[in-house]
Amino acid sequence: MRNILMAFMLLAFAGSAAAQDWAGNAELGFVQTGGNTDTSSLNLKGKAINDGDDWRSTVEAAALQSKDTGAVTAEKYNLSVQGDWKSLSVGYMFVRFGYEQDKFGGYNSRTSETVGYGFDILKSDDKQWNAEVGAGARQTEAVTGAKVSDTVVRASTVFNWKISEIATFSQELKTEGGQEGYITNSVTALTNQVSGNLSSKISYAVQNNSKAPTGTKASDTILSASLVFSY
Repeated sequence: MRNILMAFMLLAFAGSAAAQDWAGNAELGFVQTGGNTDTSSLNLKGKAINDGDDWRSTVEAAALQSKDTGAVTAEKYNLSVQGDWKSLSVGYMFVRFGYEQDKFGGYNSRTSETVGYGFDILKSDDKQWNAEVGAGARQTEAVTGAKVSDTVVRASTVFNWKISEIATFSQELKTEGGQEGYITNSVTALTNQVSGNLSSKISYAVQNNSKAPTGTKASDTILSASLVFSY
């Protein structure tokens, strides 16, 4: 829980540091069951963007914790910081730092540093489709204590479709990896505005590890319903 709070404190600080320049959202999903089964799941996400004339800064954080009869069965934390240099005739250059922790997925921590190029495939009033490609380095510390460093390539694409005045469909696909394996994430979501800055969101996420550690599954899936506050 401490890591969850730290991640969202960072997002809150980013937004309050220059409220007039930052925009973003915070997302909360929680499920609790009782009776014959006693399970709970907490899913938190946040995103803050400062989009200037030449530079765009993006901070994203996410945390997931699941319990079954009081025992933690899943715990993931993600944090990324990206800077985009937009002063190109076409597209932009980016530098990105990523951090992930997933002990149930076989590693205590995983960090990566990548640079690359991004561009718009489609941009209209109701549809935006973006892609990025890059390369860099990654450092992994397994739950066994073993440490591995490797060179990685990174590719991502994000598609947003404003279906109506209140509904938006989005699809994200990201992959990063090298000789030590690839981590691929897919998130499909439908967001509906409830009132003002408050929206509801249904999403389905899949994460695949091409070289999952022994004793862990290659893919994790998350189907969640949550509330989103935009600012």
